[in-house]
Amino acid sequence: MLNVTCAIIIQKDKFLVTQRDGNSDHPFQWEFPGGKIKDQESPEDCIKREIMEELSIEVTILRKMFSVTHDYGFKKIKLIPFLCSLNTGEIRLNDHHDFQWISMDEIGNIELCEADRLLINLEKNRNILKEYLRKHMDNTR
Repeated sequence: MLNVTCAIIIQKDKFLVTQRDGNSDHPFQWEFPGGKIKDQESPEDCIKREIMEELSIEVTILRKMFSVTHDYGFKKIKLIPFLCSLNTGEIRLNDHHDFQWISMDEIGNIELCEADRLLINLEKNRNILKEYLRKHMDNTR
């Protein structure tokens, strides 16, 4: 099983999703950016490295969320998510075809990779995101 991290990066009330390129395992599907954990690397170090490599931005980890496992048939992954905020940098696509900022309501309208969909539909993770958004919106008024 591959251990893979992903970042659910929040800016205001939107989440960053990236579109895989046409030569990937899941061509043109959307995902929360991240990647495989290297030997002797912590999940936290992995997500920071992957986001810098893929998007040329730095993130701040706000909290670890609940992992999911998914068997794609040709690979089985454990997807380890982190709720993050954008720290510094301007998004530059180094590995992806496109990106967009979407709201919680819009997540169902895009073709997310299956593991990412499982992750975002997990009630414990949705509750974390809703609570974060509620607190964040309350603090900006």
